[in-house]
Amino acid sequence: MTALVAGLLLVAAAAAVTNWAAVWRGGPRGLALERAAKPAVLLALIAVALAWPAEPGAVAGSVRPWLVAGLVASLAGDVLLLPPGRFVPGLLAFLLAHVAYLAGLLLLPGSLPWLLVGLAAAALLAVTVGRALVRAAGRIGLGGPVALYLVAIGAMAVAATRTGEPAAIAGAWLFVASDAMLGWGRLREPAPGMPRGRGRGLGVAVMVTYHLAQVLLVVALAA
Repeated sequence: MTALVAGLLLVAAAAAVTNWAAVWRGGPRGLALERAAKPAVLLALIAVALAWPAEPGAVAGSVRPWLVAGLVASLAGDVLLLPPGRFVPGLLAFLLAHVAYLAGLLLLPGSLPWLLVGLAAAALLAVTVGRALVRAAGRIGLGGPVALYLVAIGAMAVAATRTGEPAAIAGAWLFVASDAMLGWGRLREPAPGMPRGRGRGLGVAVMVTYHLAQVLLVVALAA
């Protein structure tokens, strides 16, 4: 890791912490800060991916275009989901991001035992949280798009798990956790007397896991 990459990671970290604080604060001032900080995190990570030195002939050289494509699509999704948010276009942007990450991860070596672990975890997710989210999305006419999205992110997580690389595995499944919490907050039926939408704590948890996921995927795919 060069000094430039380390500096860019610090910029991403500072922007991420600012974003978390903005989500927790809420209100007009918090939203104004979030509109600046949230895209800044992904812009810094795109710069990290482009600046990370690759050894000649390393696998990372062929993976990097997919990593950058995934980060750019994620940046688009971040902007689209800024409050009040355009959910379906944002969902599409992140679906494209997962397809790009999937393509990059499939270029890395893997093993059958880790693949089986990933498939088992994805199957468990599908019949529990995934099933509940698709059912909730179906009530507002989004069952199909949400199901397709879950297939994409599940495939990405399985591909990451098959590599056996800790950074890739942790990054992928943190992404799954973040999206599961986001979907739970936006799609589930609210309890009686409670409004639909995210609370401050849930919103911060979504962003913390999301940013950690992106950083770990950058480390796994750029190094």
